[in-house]
Amino acid sequence: MSMDYDALRLFVHLARTLHFTRTSRECHISLSALSRTIQRLEAELGRPLFARDRRSVALTPEGELFYEHAVETLERFRTLKERVATGAPALAGTLRIFASVTAVQSFLPRVLRSFRRAYPNVQIELETGYAANALAMLDRGGVDVTVAAVPERVPAGLLSRVVVVTPLVFVAPSADSDAAALVALRPVPWERVPIILPAAGLVRTAADRWFKRRKVAPQLYGEVMGHEALLSLVSLGCGVGVVPRLVADRSPLRAELRVIDVEPGLGDLRVGICIERRALKKPIVRAFWDSIDRS
Repeated sequence: MSMDYDALRLFVHLARTLHFTRTSRECHISLSALSRTIQRLEAELGRPLFARDRRSVALTPEGELFYEHAVETLERFRTLKERVATGAPALAGTLRIFASVTAVQSFLPRVLRSFRRAYPNVQIELETGYAANALAMLDRGGVDVTVAAVPERVPAGLLSRVVVVTPLVFVAPSADSDAAALVALRPVPWERVPIILPAAGLVRTAADRWFKRRKVAPQLYGEVMGHEALLSLVSLGCGVGVVPRLVADRSPLRAELRVIDVEPGLGDLRVGICIERRALKKPIVRAFWDSIDRS
């Protein structure tokens, strides 16, 4: 099979999004050209890589195997380019970072500033998304660096440096609503309050632990992917949510939200920079990791 790195990059992006329109938009390629690229790969392999209909797109078993091959091939090519670049006067290549929107808008620029000054020839590729997916992005080889909630026990093979510690808080709508009225009562009848929680992640774990310790079965209004969606539902008066204080303070909806003080609190969330330990062999990742101490 001929080595078409652009085609592999498009395939890998589509395998992660499972959305032709999104990949077309984010990779700046027409839908028809994207479809032709995938069809060409499938023709060369002689097997379908995606199962698709009008409603959904999914990787076939062959697609899963080819995804692993594509990621490894692109990674080897990128490493080769970086090794070649180290013989030049300045380090050059690409650093791929995954972070939440809040991280991008708050502390990530400070973390990146010294690295950017020291290595202006390194291109930074920044992808934003659901914070709970950050460590999974590292596992799949999708990025070099993630900004993630750091658990008490960091998985083997990962390195982390905590950058921010932020308390977890309950947020309620500031406007009149049933949810706002319930949390204004003393004591708060938590078993009657509609609760909106993240679908997964450390914030969800902390919220579940808080309710369990109070022996309350929360009345779940909904489970959402992403803090932005959660805060939107809260601002509409749908219920009370749990988010990091940093997220609530940075939200464009903050004027429509009210932080609810509780005792005992929900605990703190540690947010940090995470990489795979083996990635330190890559010159660009090593340079970035070393630069964090100077930020």
